[in-house]
Amino acid sequence: MTVRLATAGAVAAVLTLGACGTTYIDTSKTIPPSDVTTTTFHPVAQDTPLPTLLGDIKTLMLHLDEQIIDDDNVPQTMTRLDELWTVAEQEIRDRNPDDVFPFQQAIDLAHSGAERKRPADASKGYKVLIAAIAAYPAG
Repeated sequence: MTVRLATAGAVAAVLTLGACGTTYIDTSKTIPPSDVTTTTFHPVAQDTPLPTLLGDIKTLMLHLDEQIIDDDNVPQTMTRLDELWTVAEQEIRDRNPDDVFPFQQAIDLAHSGAERKRPADASKGYKVLIAAIAAYPAG
């Protein structure tokens, strides 16, 4: 029993102390500048017609799943999606608060896909959005 306890203590000490070490930073290595492009969008006007807002949201969500797979500008897409949704949500809520749910569900799925790197969630969000737009009363 004492041998096991001593062995376990020795193993724990080796593993704990083995993690301590000296870290060296090689300053002779440089990271080449990246070819990052930044897209700046214009602010979303509060009086933008709802069909335009929904069309823009639909366009952003169309390839979001592929963007998640490729890790391609997902944060920028989500920022723009949120900007558009903020204005669109208020317009939908003003007409009938009950109509917000399917659209919010689509936006939430897009966020889930982006945050958890789950392209299937983004794809499902797009399908939910298409159905919500089709069911939304025009005019």
